[in-house]
Amino acid sequence: MKRIYLSVLLVLAALPACRKDKSAASPPAGATHVPGTPHTDEVLNAWRTAGLAPEGFAFAPPPANTASYCEHGKVRGVDTTVCEYANDQALDRGVQQVRQEWARIDVHTGVLLRAKNTTMVAIDRERREPSGKTISQMAKVFGKL
Repeated sequence: MKRIYLSVLLVLAALPACRKDKSAASPPAGATHVPGTPHTDEVLNAWRTAGLAPEGFAFAPPPANTASYCEHGKVRGVDTTVCEYANDQALDRGVQQVRQEWARIDVHTGVLLRAKNTTMVAIDRERREPSGKTISQMAKVFGKL
């Protein structure tokens, strides 16, 4: 979803010590997690614990005036971006950008969920799982954070 994140955000659509694959990009100086909302790493760890095996998550630069910190990767082939927002206004702008991007690229299956000031954006771009089972499992775990 770095494609979507950077596509929207190309878009958006983020995920306790920023544990990433050795090949993952490091966030730039000044990119920090938002206090008081689930951090991207907490989301990734929760998915791992649930057996969802997130892969390739790395920092994804958020669009101006939206998220403070985002990560993009895949969960069982589903493009996913998790972002942390400093406040409700920034979150609203981020959600609006995601929806505009979805309309522009004609997203077939996509989910945008919120837990406090953190969002999960999942898109099955390659239509790898028409049943929606993975996205449903991701959503359940995310909703408990």
